[in-house]
Amino acid sequence: MTTYAVVDYQVKGPVAWVRMNRPDALNAFNADLRQDLLAAMQQADTDPQVRVIVLGSTGRAFCAGADLMEEKPASHDVTDELMQEYFPLINTVRTSDKPVIGVTPGVAAGVGAALLMACDQVVMAEEARIYLAFSRIGLVPDGGATWLLYQNLGYQRAFELIVEGGSLGADACQRLGISNQVVAADQLDTVAGEIASRLAERSPLATAEAKKLLWAAASVSFEDNFVAEARAQKRCINSDFSKEAIARFRDKAARK
Repeated sequence: MTTYAVVDYQVKGPVAWVRMNRPDALNAFNADLRQDLLAAMQQADTDPQVRVIVLGSTGRAFCAGADLMEEKPASHDVTDELMQEYFPLINTVRTSDKPVIGVTPGVAAGVGAALLMACDQVVMAEEARIYLAFSRIGLVPDGGATWLLYQNLGYQRAFELIVEGGSLGADACQRLGISNQVVAADQLDTVAGEIASRLAERSPLATAEAKKLLWAAASVSFEDNFVAEARAQKRCINSDFSKEAIARFRDKAARK
């Protein structure tokens, strides 16, 4: 099993538990965390034993965003950092064939909020929140946060949150569709584990196809989506998982 300096990585049955582990810094991203979390997510994504990934954290925060205390060389280019380090990480979450469950005990700020919103399902503690503080230090959101916020909130609410630099509590996130469940902090792992167990029982192919279809739905026409669904359905219905499930259904129906 690979070990990481600032990421806790465990595989339990078909579920990979990936936890950011810089609790004293509220799991803010420095170079080590960017590198370790990308490697851990890629490891989970390519492990044939893993069918579901739980992405969480240690300590009281999910992620406080980029670590503003990190020293940067004079040659540092923020665009290069975003494209070479953050984009591969968040895109791995987005494009993985495996469902990714984001679990947050507390604040998910800045690029940490983007990472959380890129997950397929989100479980938040009652005291958790998404915080967009970019405008307070003269910046715009990054990590794909503007796209993700627009998809969830619509233009006006996303604009308000971004430009005023506000936050959304767990209940508001659930109401607006950013999170699936809000639970007591001491129930986060239990609830995430239950969701992961249910997802692990589903067809990996059908889950992967559904994920691709949903991510594409925001930018394709109804007709193109319909065609993509039809092609995905053909791949699914020809799979052993689907054939066996349909056979069990028919057998059960015949015995009634």
